[in-house]
Amino acid sequence: MKLSKIALATIVAASCVMSTGVHAYDNHNGVVTFKGNIVNTPCSVSQDDLKQSVEFGDISKVVLENGGTSDVKSFDITLKDCAIETSNTANVTFSGGTVTGSNNKMLALNGSATGAGIVVKYSGEAIAFDGAIAAVSDYNLANGDNTFSFSSYVEKAANATGVTTGTFESTANFVISYQ
Repeated sequence: MKLSKIALATIVAASCVMSTGVHAYDNHNGVVTFKGNIVNTPCSVSQDDLKQSVEFGDISKVVLENGGTSDVKSFDITLKDCAIETSNTANVTFSGGTVTGSNNKMLALNGSATGAGIVVKYSGEAIAFDGAIAAVSDYNLANGDNTFSFSSYVEKAANATGVTTGTFESTANFVISYQ
């Protein structure tokens, strides 16, 4: 009898401990939204390249005022999975606010820093931000991936009397067209 009381007490104690493991907790509810865009183009732009940020960090005002530039920062635009049966060339044009007197070849700074701008180059040539002159013109596409590599830097604007310190940002939009 004593053994069965001990066994019963052990079973009751074990069931109390185990029952805490089956206690019903609140649920977490969430949503997964899937978005995309089906386009009629021979390539798609890499998702990593659609919205990029180029960080220049701290740039010496003295260096800019003495004709120097920031460190050069590179960025790419990659066309993925190109199938060139219908179109075999691509053009890339850029647009954005430009510095007056720069021939549309220097992006204006937005923010408290003034007197400088951003130059972007492709194959060593400064590109225009007018949305009309192609930075990359009649590029012969290959099947598969195609990458356009650009370099960028900050320099004093030619018509600026000086450079003021502060933060800045600037936005350039790009369009890829196919022929």
